[in-house]
Amino acid sequence: MLPGNTYVRECPHCSGKFTQPTMASGNTFGAKFWPDGKMDAPMMPEYPSYVGCPHCKGNFWVEDTKVIKSLGYNEEREIPDLILDPIQNPIPYKDPTRKIYLKGLNDLNITRENEIYLRSKLMQIYNDVNRDQKVQHTPIDSQIENWNRLLEILDSKETHEKLLKVEIYREMGNFEEAKKAFTGEFDEEYMDTMDMLDKLIEARDSRVMCINPHDD
Repeated sequence: MLPGNTYVRECPHCSGKFTQPTMASGNTFGAKFWPDGKMDAPMMPEYPSYVGCPHCKGNFWVEDTKVIKSLGYNEEREIPDLILDPIQNPIPYKDPTRKIYLKGLNDLNITRENEIYLRSKLMQIYNDVNRDQKVQHTPIDSQIENWNRLLEILDSKETHEKLLKVEIYREMGNFEEAKKAFTGEFDEEYMDTMDMLDKLIEARDSRVMCINPHDD
C-alpha cells in the first residue's frame, strides 16, 4: 500500500479541523470478504464517507466539508497550540458507529444513494456480532427494520444493488425470495460473488461467514 496525501478539513458544525487520509495505491492481497459486502484488506483500508467530528458531536459527509490544506505523505505538519485553540488541532475523524449512521439517517433531505450507503454500512455493523460465528444471534428489531427499508429502496437494475437484495433475503432466511431476486442481467465482474451467493442459498445457509477463508 502506498499512502496518498492527507487532507486537513473543517467540520461544518464547529469549524474544528480534522485529518482525512488517502491512498495512492493498494491491493487486496490477503484480504477477507464477506457476503454482506464487508472487506478487511490490510493493503487497501476503507476510508468511510460519513464520519464524526473529533471535536464536537457533529457528523457529516467528508466530501461536503471544506479542505483547508493538503499534506504530502512525507510533509512535516505544523501543530498549533493545543491549549490556546484545541479545535484547530487537526486530528483524525471519528470512525462511524451505529449511532453515527443512525444520526445520518435522520436527515430529512437524504438522497437515495446516501441512504443506501448508510444502511448498507449499518447492516454490516449489525452483522459484526455474527460474523464468522457458527451459531448466529437472532436479529434485533432495528436490524430487521433496516433490512426491510433497504429492500424498499434498492434498485432491481443495478447489479450491486440486486446482489445486496439477494444477500438481505439470504440473511433473513427467505431463500425463495433470494432466488427470485437472482433474476435478470448481472455484470460479469460480479460473477464470483454471484456464484458464492448461489451456493449459500442452495445450502439454505443464512450465516455471515467469510467467503474466502483459505485465501492468504
